[in-house]
Amino acid sequence: MDAIRVKRAAPDDLGALGEMVDRIYRPQRPPGEGMPREFPHLFDPRNAANLFFVEDRGRPVSMVGVLKQIGMVPGAAVPVASIGSVATVPEYRGRHLASRILQVVFDTMRDEQQALCLISGDRDLYLRQGAIAVGQMETVFIELTPSMPRLSYPLRQVPAHLRASYASRLIRLYRQEPYRFMRTTAHMEVLLNALWFQRPGFDQQLFVIGPEDHPVAYVVVYVSARSIDQGTIMEWAGDRAAIVQALPYVMTHMNIRHLQFHIHEADFSMHRLADEKGWTLVPGPLQGTVKVVNEDVLRSAYRAWLAEYEPWPREEGDWGDVTARYFGRNKGQYNLPLMLTDDLNYI
Repeated sequence: MDAIRVKRAAPDDLGALGEMVDRIYRPQRPPGEGMPREFPHLFDPRNAANLFFVEDRGRPVSMVGVLKQIGMVPGAAVPVASIGSVATVPEYRGRHLASRILQVVFDTMRDEQQALCLISGDRDLYLRQGAIAVGQMETVFIELTPSMPRLSYPLRQVPAHLRASYASRLIRLYRQEPYRFMRTTAHMEVLLNALWFQRPGFDQQLFVIGPEDHPVAYVVVYVSARSIDQGTIMEWAGDRAAIVQALPYVMTHMNIRHLQFHIHEADFSMHRLADEKGWTLVPGPLQGTVKVVNEDVLRSAYRAWLAEYEPWPREEGDWGDVTARYFGRNKGQYNLPLMLTDDLNYI
């Protein structure tokens, strides 16, 4: 190859990029029928310019996908760039192509006023460029027991052809979640129709809790063919007590004995319910890694939080690098809150 030139995609490039990514991540699927359909919000023509790639002799050989979003936490709306679908075809590995693309992405996101990059992974590729694991959540592990609680609300499993029609009702519940991403009703429709719900080797289902016209909660659960007795909740929102009541019925419907899901560290209501149930909770960082790319934008977004803490004498604490300074948990670091990073928006 000649000098590495990182390009931003145009809509006409999406087909070739999708085929390249499928070759690496979904080799069992027809080219272009895997990742682009699982993550239609990423491979959308309107998002094409946020796919960064290197090509050789007219074909893409390495790429980094970016989706700009607004992360929501109480008191802050944070411009974030979610990064995923990082891929290099095997015969071009070892040439630092993905590293070069990431450098361009970080610089571009800084210039385009994104505060953070949220990266769906913790590979050395990301750690070498300053991304770190931050935040705190608990993973809850549940085992099905013979006793079944009495349901206060109806529970229904929504068939595939009706999922998108629930978007306007479920978006109201999602928007009440304090640690989330900004999402439109149209975006919710896209996510409910994504291939995640049809992915080979996965049984993913949407369960809605409450009256038909005014649901009080929902959960999205999947079971992998590699672990047919273990389910994972990919996204949930709404009334915590209703969800806790419904989970044994969801597990019975999915024919699983074990279920896991994540709780944000600040979700005190769900923590209390989990403790009452005696569920096992395992603490850990948020999914993936995070890198601050524009400190000024970050400080503006979190200005209400920072007003509580500053000024701090810097010599009293372990400030660390800029990302650790704001999201670390040591003395002298701000420990600012982040949204949960792995729901249906996950790329």
